[in-house]
Amino acid sequence: MWPWSSSASQTSQPGAVAKASASYGTPEHAEALERPFEWHQRGEPFQLLLTTIISVAGQYAALGVITLTVYTSNTLFVKCDSRQQPIAVALACECTKASMRSFVLLAMVISLLIALRQIARQRLYYVMLRRGVMLDFETVSPIHDPLFILLTVCLAISLSHCLIVAWQFHHDEKSFKDFMVFINTIVTRYLAHSCVFLAFLATAYDTENQLLPLSKYVEEDPQAAKCLMHHMVVISEDAASKAVENGLHLPSKATSQQVYEALVNAAQNPEGSKVEAGTSLLERADQFLSKAKPDQYAKFVQEMWPARLLLDRRLEDEDSRRFKKVWYFISGFSLPLTLFVFIFFVRQVRIDLIDVENGQIEDLGGVGIAVVYAIYTFHLLTHVWTLLFSPGAKGGTDRGS
Repeated sequence: MWPWSSSASQTSQPGAVAKASASYGTPEHAEALERPFEWHQRGEPFQLLLTTIISVAGQYAALGVITLTVYTSNTLFVKCDSRQQPIAVALACECTKASMRSFVLLAMVISLLIALRQIARQRLYYVMLRRGVMLDFETVSPIHDPLFILLTVCLAISLSHCLIVAWQFHHDEKSFKDFMVFINTIVTRYLAHSCVFLAFLATAYDTENQLLPLSKYVEEDPQAAKCLMHHMVVISEDAASKAVENGLHLPSKATSQQVYEALVNAAQNPEGSKVEAGTSLLERADQFLSKAKPDQYAKFVQEMWPARLLLDRRLEDEDSRRFKKVWYFISGFSLPLTLFVFIFFVRQVRIDLIDVENGQIEDLGGVGIAVVYAIYTFHLLTHVWTLLFSPGAKGGTDRGS
């Protein structure tokens, strides 16, 4: 039951929460909840889709330049040949060359996963905020996330091809000027665009930085905003995600209103996000800041927990169906792309093994890199498959509903 509701029956229909002016809320509070604000559009599925397309387009613009360069030109590579180079140098040359080509494909997959993650988290935030509940997302440093670390390591391996270039230019007694021209090509046509992508990825970890600023929340109707903030309920991401993991008790055919109500009920507990009634917004914020855990270790895919809630099969109201259409539209690109990249890496392993059988021993380096990328892509593929075909938070069903 919502903190300002007088009975469970009052919240069975959308808007019932706002109309319930029981012990916690007031008539003014109920009226403010019913009032439409311009910022409500930020949480609409179509608006989220447009925002996501713009974000992904920027990332793919950078990745597209790299893709064209590494797969249509050899201007970034030196020739890897164990007949002309020491075997260790030739193997390292193939490893770094393969990583430069593979990095961009893996980055494309991750870019769409970021889009799915953003759209689910922002959607849940705005629909909760419309109902007078603030979802406090944890701030996580990307440098603690294994996924970000892996991408950074992959990029570092790719850029170590510069060392092979330096050795080769020294061996061939080419001028330092020629070497710097080659390095400049790598920096401008590969490194710069890779850094742009990683910058986009790093900013995606701070969900709250992308949400509605306080000034926008207040400016349209300061009095209504003041009333809403006075009665604001705050729940932490940790409490909400655990509630979803433990299961929400819902009827077999639930509305989004019932789901969000169940989420708040489950998340409010003495150890987690429960806030004493009657305290001000600043006092509530101080309570949560005092309990905050610094630099939580992120697990990128596991942070998709809002999607599990929003895609619950028991949700059949029109608002939920519209969001699901947007989600599956983006997923319609994500799953085929991830599958294609996985097949590409497997095929590359086969091609390199054939080259090794034909005497090109240095291609063992490419085999190792392709195998690593294929394994991780398959790992991501399993998570995408799970989100698409096994959606929904686990939990009981209220028989009497």
